[in-house]
Amino acid sequence: MNGGHGRVPGAGSPMLTSCSSPKMCSWMLTCCLALQHLAVQASLLCIFHLLLLPTLPKELLHGQATSELLACSLFACGISTVLQTTLGSRLPLVQIPSFEYLVPAMVLSSHLSPSASTDKNGTAMASTCPAPHCTVTGSRPASLQEVSGAVLVSGLIQLVLGVSGMCGWAARHCGPMVLAPSLSIIGLSAYKEAAFFCSTNWGVALLLMFLAVTFSQHLRSCRLPFCAWPHAQEGSTEPSVPTLRTFSVLLPFAAVCIVCAILSCFHIPWESLDLAMAQLSWANSTFHAPWVRIPYAGEWGWPLLTSRALAVGVAMAIGCSMNSVGCYVLCGRLLRASRLPTHACNRGLCMEGLGSLLAGLLGIPGGTASSIANTCAAGLTQAGSRLSVQVSALACVVLGMSPRLAGLLTRIPLAVHGGVLCVTYAVAVGSGISYFQYADIDSGRNIFIVGFAMFMALLVPRWFSAALTHLATGWVPLDLLFLSLLMVPVFLTGFLSFFLENTVSGTLEERGLLSDLAPGKAGAGDRHPHGERGEVSQAYGLPTGLRRLLPSSCKAFPCCFLCPRSEEEEEGSCATEQGTAAPGEETHLLPKPSSGELQPAMRPSQTEVPAWHTVA
Repeated sequence: MNGGHGRVPGAGSPMLTSCSSPKMCSWMLTCCLALQHLAVQASLLCIFHLLLLPTLPKELLHGQATSELLACSLFACGISTVLQTTLGSRLPLVQIPSFEYLVPAMVLSSHLSPSASTDKNGTAMASTCPAPHCTVTGSRPASLQEVSGAVLVSGLIQLVLGVSGMCGWAARHCGPMVLAPSLSIIGLSAYKEAAFFCSTNWGVALLLMFLAVTFSQHLRSCRLPFCAWPHAQEGSTEPSVPTLRTFSVLLPFAAVCIVCAILSCFHIPWESLDLAMAQLSWANSTFHAPWVRIPYAGEWGWPLLTSRALAVGVAMAIGCSMNSVGCYVLCGRLLRASRLPTHACNRGLCMEGLGSLLAGLLGIPGGTASSIANTCAAGLTQAGSRLSVQVSALACVVLGMSPRLAGLLTRIPLAVHGGVLCVTYAVAVGSGISYFQYADIDSGRNIFIVGFAMFMALLVPRWFSAALTHLATGWVPLDLLFLSLLMVPVFLTGFLSFFLENTVSGTLEERGLLSDLAPGKAGAGDRHPHGERGEVSQAYGLPTGLRRLLPSSCKAFPCCFLCPRSEEEEEGSCATEQGTAAPGEETHLLPKPSSGELQPAMRPSQTEVPAWHTVA
């Protein structure tokens, strides 16, 4: 190989490539990566609906209604993903209804429908009504509208947090001692759901995990000759994709689904009976769903804005904002992008707020937030393509307009969902632990902050789920607010670690704020070294056409928090016009910002070429 760019002599010969057109191969690779994102996103959407629907009134969700609700969620997630990757943070982030929406939605829906059945996975902490306030009157269909009202309120609050710059301010004050426990708990918080779905058939789940680990770790440098994807750059062609690592989630996902389909064809029982019947009843409803149905506002009734919905909406906004900021940092770290600027963080939260507003108007019981699972899948496969995420978003929009096609996702085996959770969320745990290297972990101060925050984040939700007496302050909205917040481990970890980190005295070196490698250096603001400004402009900057219209409109409040500073913009535009970068910068990003591909921040080794060199 030549230097760090992985040039292979004769790479353009017919013996080494299976595609004669570089552009065609580039689009084929993009579509395959988009399909991989869509598979992970489909698992998370099915998990969200399978856990939430039992708490909603059975009279409301019957027959084809479940497929139509899933289609509406796909439609809103697709629109929100396009907004996030185009006008938001510009990171390759897929949008889904996260677990931070699930718990408050279950709290509110269980309060409105105390007779609803509970799930059996240990997440029933929110499915018990907070007595003695279980005497709610009103029509049962109104419960879904009230949950949608809470989603609408959360979107409005997220929009305000982004426009006012509060999101960027908070992210700027999150050092390694805040990011480390928060990211670790984000990964650990899904262990109950993962165990629940894996328990339907541990053999299937373990097979998926075994294949994913083998492809992504043991065979990560393996390149299949018949799957070489040429990359045209300066007239040369190079097969630079380690195929098994790049598709280390899609290939196991497809293989396990095929195995399960074969077992089903031969009538071999492989799934637990009760859960299989629950999934079968959900999947059978798709046969009566229409082929084409465009979602529209008010289809499930207009959102109800009550005091209960307002309280739960505030909890949703706080929890999802913390999750999203952590996801931005996690995505940048896994893809080795430049440090996240505050204006990109603010824009990202604004776009998520708009997505949640759309979801609330469509009557969906969950808003949109950045997907930790998809981000971890991109880090696991080392394929961070903005274009592939946008293609998967368009596929979601198309599926969202066809409930019959969206219903096909309900055929995915439940054990596959559990395996996907295990593989992806494990990356979040490891990434959080890696942040400890920037701080003095031998310090007694840091040991206490990390241990106390993580322990309480696991203890408090467990206590509320097993407590014989429920939280009762005398005012129902306040009960719902506290319960919705205290049941979310991400909120507890983020709040406790942020509070202790910024109130307990400690040196800058002890807190990890003097290291140049620390992505979360407090007080760094939007100022970057001279060599990083062009990188930040290309990775997080708005599209060129829109950026030209901003200088005159970004000086006034509130747009000043959504745009880069003038010196950043000038430096980024100069770097773009020149088309060259200073020594040491050329491997951070692709030369063309429009390609949407993030590059590693460190020069690759002689024997391993990053996958994002492949898509132009």
